Amino acid sequence: MIKTILVDDEDLSLFTLEKKLQEFPNIHIIKKYNSQEHVLSDLKTTHVDVAFLDIEMADLNGLDLAEAILSIQPSIQIVFVTAHSEYAIQAFELNSIDYLLKPITTKRLLKTINRLTKIVEVCRNHEDRTEDISTSVPYIKCFNELQVFRNGQLIHFKTAKVKELFGFFLTNINTYINRDILIESLWPGQDYKKSKIHLHTCLSYLRKILDELGYSNCITFSNQSYFFTLEPIYCDAIELKKTLQSLDKLDVTNIQIAENAVKLYTGEYMELNRYDWAFVEAQAYQNHMLISLDKIINYYQLNDDSKTLFYLQTYLRLNPYSNEKIKQKINLLVKMEDRFEAIKTYHEYEQLLLKDLEIGLDDSFVELFNVLISTAERS
Repeated sequence: MIKTILVDDEDLSLFTLEKKLQEFPNIHIIKKYNSQEHVLSDLKTTHVDVAFLDIEMADLNGLDLAEAILSIQPSIQIVFVTAHSEYAIQAFELNSIDYLLKPITTKRLLKTINRLTKIVEVCRNHEDRTEDISTSVPYIKCFNELQVFRNGQLIHFKTAKVKELFGFFLTNINTYINRDILIESLWPGQDYKKSKIHLHTCLSYLRKILDELGYSNCITFSNQSYFFTLEPIYCDAIELKKTLQSLDKLDVTNIQIAENAVKLYTGEYMELNRYDWAFVEAQAYQNHMLISLDKIINYYQLNDDSKTLFYLQTYLRLNPYSNEKIKQKINLLVKMEDRFEAIKTYHEYEQLLLKDLEIGLDDSFVELFNVLISTAERS
């Protein structure tokens, strides 16, 4: 059974949604609310799979309520039910599973329930596999900045170079690393003997930190090479790569997993640390993201314009010079009857190319713009 709550300040809308949901035997409505009062306090003691939320309520915006709900139970699936389509992009930024416009038809609701059924099943299976993992397992963050947390506390390294050594080992985890390659990567162009001493000093500090975290003997040396391994481990970069590589074709059973995975990418790989040796890895992760975002866009372009637009914008933040995606965004905006934004997108891209690359738009863009203008003049 899918445990569900409903929140809507209009009693008639609440009643109507309840009646429609009762047609689905796997939906169990555990409580209805006509205000946000008691919603958050109840969720602190009651597990819920899905929350159907109205966006426009007298006492609280549904988007704000969704954020508060997810801060208490991050695994809850959010479905927005509203008469206001202009909130769609903001809704999907909160990772809502669906966006239903009033009046809701049974046919449209069936699509949502089918999607929910698959996703809740996947989430429960994932929870079953991970429930035995100790909360003391360190969380290693690589995107945007290299950071290590244990029980919510940030771990401090003795020196910046000790932290960089850890980052280098982590980037090459479960791989033999020749000592000379390691020295040249971390102390490029410096005296070899002095660099070797620095390496041993950093290794001593790093081993002590790792011992305190519960990882004994995780750095070994053989045949002039170091081998680094950590088990168990939770690292955003490793989780992202592992998940994205397992998702060949996206469908209703794994689209939520793909969306959750790309949310791990909060910036370039170790971007703020400015490690020269991390550049290649950073490029590889960005390519993984672009490929995966393209798959998500292709999945949603068949059935969800708002989510397609959201992920097109996400893609373009990583690769703002993609002619293909800019054209796709402009055409989608026209389809959504937002010609003003389409024309704005065209001009912004034109200025971007002139400023950054000193080139103009190709003929296909000019033709597209002429169609936009002529269509706007006729309407």
